[in-house]
Amino acid sequence: MGFNRTTPVAVYGNLTATAIATGGYHSCALLIEGTVKCWGDNQYGQLGDGQTTLRSAIPIKVSGLSNVIAIAAGKYHACALLAGGAVKCWGDNYWGQLGVDTTTLLSTTPVLVSGNLTASAITAGFDHTCALLIGGTVKCWGFNGKGELGNGTQTITPNPTPVPVSGNLTATAITAGGHHTCAILVGGVVNCWGYTPYGELGVSAGTTPFSTTPVPVSGNLTVTNIAAGYAHTCALLTQGTMQCWGSNSAGQLGDGNVTTLANPTPVTVVGFP
Repeated sequence: MGFNRTTPVAVYGNLTATAIATGGYHSCALLIEGTVKCWGDNQYGQLGDGQTTLRSAIPIKVSGLSNVIAIAAGKYHACALLAGGAVKCWGDNYWGQLGVDTTTLLSTTPVLVSGNLTASAITAGFDHTCALLIGGTVKCWGFNGKGELGNGTQTITPNPTPVPVSGNLTATAITAGGHHTCAILVGGVVNCWGYTPYGELGVSAGTTPFSTTPVPVSGNLTVTNIAAGYAHTCALLTQGTMQCWGSNSAGQLGDGNVTTLANPTPVTVVGFP
């Protein structure tokens, strides 16, 4: 059958899903009854079924989850937001991205993130995780080698305890890329933090290619929705247009230009809407 597909194929099992999340080498679906199924690579337990079998091409039910309202997937981990605001995560925990003590290097079943979070949204980067809390505060945990936690520090050590992002943000939405995170603030302004060698924060890199605190994206954007890729970010503006910034090595900014590999200034996506 080969390892690649050039056309869409139906996921096995006739799933009835309300949301999906894709990680580094695994995918998860939130089903209509509030449970989660995952498939793909499982060497770090990211399928959440209590095992570390190499992989599964068939969706497997994540153990012990119910009343899930949102999901997110990182490189080798995944998380679920439960009704009531608690967050549970599973998979790789080398950098504390599950939000529990890193004496647990991985968890093959969901574990409760520390700190008694009451979240309204979650997002996962490569090795870090962030939650938007009720009231608009953002907290992050996991890898912070490039300022991904946004709390004014940069440490190449595990950070399993959720910490508040600096700046007293009042956010309405969050998204995480490989090593950066962005938030839409009340009023539609966007702030980003973390790694920015390709301009994925929407600002020119200073003396270091990262920011440990949120910085406003250039261009005075007023945004209603946002999504981050590994090294680029895109935003849907109030007028219905879309702008993107960051890495453009494969044309991912959508402006018809593939010669500028790094672009910290938002550019308009051609033909959208």
